[in-house]
Amino acid sequence: MDMEPVFYEASSSNGIEEPKGVPKFLEMQECYNICMAAYKEVMTMAVKANTWVVEVPLLGSIEELQQMFRAPPSPGMEIEYSIDSGVVPFKLETVVAAMTNVDEWASALSNIVHHRTDEVPSGVMSNLACNTPPHTRDNFKGVKTINAELLLPMPCMPTRKFSFVRFLRQVIPDVWAVVDVSTDYFPHIDSTLKVNCKRRPSGVIIRRRDDHSEVIWIENMEVQKCNVQDSIYSGVINSNLAFGAKRWISTLSTKEKRIESRFVTLRLPNNFSQAFSVRVALLTLTRRLKKAYLNYITEHPDETKWDLLSDTGVQILKDADAEGKDNYMAVTTFRVKATPSTVFNFLVKRTRELQWSHLEEMEEPEEVITLVTDDDSNCITLHAKSVMQTESAENFEYVLQEASRDEFCSFIIASPISQSEVNSALGLGKSSCALRPFGFSIIPDGSRGLLSGASLVTMAFQRELDADLETSEVIEGMSNHVSDIVGAINEAYSAVTVGEEATEL
Repeated sequence: MDMEPVFYEASSSNGIEEPKGVPKFLEMQECYNICMAAYKEVMTMAVKANTWVVEVPLLGSIEELQQMFRAPPSPGMEIEYSIDSGVVPFKLETVVAAMTNVDEWASALSNIVHHRTDEVPSGVMSNLACNTPPHTRDNFKGVKTINAELLLPMPCMPTRKFSFVRFLRQVIPDVWAVVDVSTDYFPHIDSTLKVNCKRRPSGVIIRRRDDHSEVIWIENMEVQKCNVQDSIYSGVINSNLAFGAKRWISTLSTKEKRIESRFVTLRLPNNFSQAFSVRVALLTLTRRLKKAYLNYITEHPDETKWDLLSDTGVQILKDADAEGKDNYMAVTTFRVKATPSTVFNFLVKRTRELQWSHLEEMEEPEEVITLVTDDDSNCITLHAKSVMQTESAENFEYVLQEASRDEFCSFIIASPISQSEVNSALGLGKSSCALRPFGFSIIPDGSRGLLSGASLVTMAFQRELDADLETSEVIEGMSNHVSDIVGAINEAYSAVTVGEEATEL
């Protein structure tokens, strides 16, 4: 191959300089060229997709390495590829920071990124990170190895596990590229994660647009082939929507939209803090709530916290740390023959009612807080019901709920909160509430995304039961409770549907 000559000052682990031309230099040369080829491949894909990138940078003769990225997938694997463009409500510097700081990346994209670790480059890669050519645009910045698990919010779906190198490179002034490429392509990197997927050259190209950023998102993955045709999950497994570029862009925008949420309703005692502090407390609590829910519905819940009792239709787990009354959790997925948006709108109210099923005879709950985004894609509510009234005081029971949706998935997650916890969280700014998530995730069942005529709904909830119950009694009781809730949802939804049809007639 006709490679551009690149020179480094290689040094040994004990700090003694080694002469140029030793094997370490050749290894660094090889890693450098693989990174350059991955960057060129990302830019090539952007040009071929007719985006605002109109030409591929001149980087020398590395086409042979690019061909490595275009090889047929390994046996039992298939390629998932998507590319999309959009505008996100962040400055260029903010997007770059979110993509290169792994904790920020996982936080901003928590609907998809379930678990991640990053490693400081070692060996050849550490030398590459600090010894790339001194020309500004030739530097690879922020080089790191990332181990990540991507989650589809259904316990029956395997988590996608990747190990890849991520680096940042300036294209031209005010345009940057964040590039990912699997560690499998580097002969001198050993991953610490047992992966089941491979990240071919992927990335995000970011261009400044005043206080916003234009992005081109490229997802290029080698994933396990799923030949599922005759189950309720086939539409999801065989589509390219769950981890597609469009969803990543939509999810990235969600964080800023949440922060900019506005109060539609705010009825709080006068001794509570300012609205700004209440907003921060609500955003923090609901972020914790969703994180807990997502941890419950993974393929393998944390074995140090939950003991699996049954996994036949309904996954039933026992809290390993509970004392006194035992705390149990049930998770199941069921199908509803309706579009995701229809199911979402229906369950937004039903989730709250199911939380208060034991208070059906009492007055309608009061909505004391409503915090929504401008596009209504995210809504946080706090409802209160009077549960006991004395001559001197009136006591309330609360339910905190967040309903959110993106281009593929939606969530309605709620938790009961005591009056003292509401006073502590919203009045004093403390976020140590004992949250017990009860909720639903909704994804389309079909390749038409949000227009699909059916939805897959995953439900998770917790219940406290007497400690002296036998395991078989717990499994039966929890399974019956699941059936009751699913039955109530289907019955109520059918009634609503029939009513709508009658109105139309």
